[in-house]
Amino acid sequence: MGLAAVMVAAAFVTGACGQGVERLDGAAAPDGVGATSPSPSVTPSPSPSVSSASPKPSQTSAAPLVLGPRGLGKLRLGMTVEEAQATGMITGYRVEEYLHNCGYAKIEAGNGTGSVQFTPNGLGLSNIHAYGGISTPEGIRLGSTYTAVKKAYPDFVFVIDDRATEGNGIADTPGNSKAHYSITIDDGEVTALELGADGQLCQE
Repeated sequence: MGLAAVMVAAAFVTGACGQGVERLDGAAAPDGVGATSPSPSVTPSPSPSVSSASPKPSQTSAAPLVLGPRGLGKLRLGMTVEEAQATGMITGYRVEEYLHNCGYAKIEAGNGTGSVQFTPNGLGLSNIHAYGGISTPEGIRLGSTYTAVKKAYPDFVFVIDDRATEGNGIADTPGNSKAHYSITIDDGEVTALELGADGQLCQE
């Protein structure tokens, strides 16, 4: 064989050896497919906590007016006209032209409209008339029964006839020895109720 033929054969063998597959550490992967990396774990964010609604502040209702033993709300038996007006509870003061020229004014407080009277002999505010749902400390109000009145005020008597069951009567005011309740009973129920100072001249 000539020298040229030998050189060609050697070159062919060398080229064939260079086409061997290169091994890599780890498992072989097909051409064009890369190794798959594991997906990173995702930790869900906690939902924001919703705070409970703050309770609304309670609204305190005004205390109900009570007639007795010394007055009604800020009004007090014995007040002068000016003192009574300063409470903001009375309006429209005027002097009546009869029955000792007593002073008169409307009460505008609570549910409804009532009235007061002033005896002009230095006694001052002498009569406070109940109205609406106003009651005495013993629970007597307009519409109370005669039986309830006798239970609350065992000393209650009718002015004209103590054996009657209707008409105008009076009872002592518990807690105030200088005042009394004037109560009118009609058809077995209270139709008029007044806190009066002893010595008043505005109601017969």
